[in-house]
Amino acid sequence: MKRRTGIIIGVVALVAAAAFFLVRAAEDRVTADMLSRADRLAIPSDWKKTVDIVRGEQFLCLDTNPCPSIARQWDSGAKLATADLQAVVAPAGLTLKIDGTCQRKPNESGTIPVCTGTGTDGDYNYIVGIVSASQSEPDIFTLEVRPVP
Repeated sequence: MKRRTGIIIGVVALVAAAAFFLVRAAEDRVTADMLSRADRLAIPSDWKKTVDIVRGEQFLCLDTNPCPSIARQWDSGAKLATADLQAVVAPAGLTLKIDGTCQRKPNESGTIPVCTGTGTDGDYNYIVGIVSASQSEPDIFTLEVRPVP
């Protein structure tokens, strides 16, 4: 009886370990696919990445932030325009719907988004934007990638 119980426990543990590694491998493939899609964007080499948050695929995603997802920001070192948003996403084959002028109004104060572009590749939604801290400071380029619901 003790031997049978030991064998059953061993088999259950082996199956659980195998399932864990199979699920983990599948999660890693989904995360890698999302990252490779985001890497198709043409981020200029002189932009400095200031934020890089990658949330990998998870079997149980129990947060309001979807998984997998990416949130990144770059200091562009310059003032940006609508054409800059389009140029960054063009290599990924994305067509953007742009909201805003991408130009800061002279009477605005504080750090504000001046435009946002949204597009999809069918599997992921891409949200790119330009954030302005002031008239004299360079713009910040933002990127979010989330799965299509």
